[in-house]
Amino acid sequence: MQDTVVEKVLKHPKYVELVRRRTRISMSFFAVALTIYSGFILTLAFMPEVFAQPIGAGWTMSVGVLSGILVVFSAVIMIALYTYVSNKTFDPLLDAIMRDVE
Repeated sequence: MQDTVVEKVLKHPKYVELVRRRTRISMSFFAVALTIYSGFILTLAFMPEVFAQPIGAGWTMSVGVLSGILVVFSAVIMIALYTYVSNKTFDPLLDAIMRDVE
């Protein structure tokens, strides 16, 4: 019985839509995260003097500290966005699939 439910889910057109949407959104978030993190690391590796500079005249915080904080905040924001998209898009599709299969 378990195998038939799995087979029905895998063949369901809404499941194919779910996988397509989830893959597209996940890869978009991955590309954004990769760009942010690789930019941070490559700047640190090849232009460390940029990170050593203060933010402005009279400031004690460096560009590197601010950049690190922004990288962490960007990760938190992307997690929140993905959770929102998941709850609004993926969960209703998954519920519809389960109702159709049962």
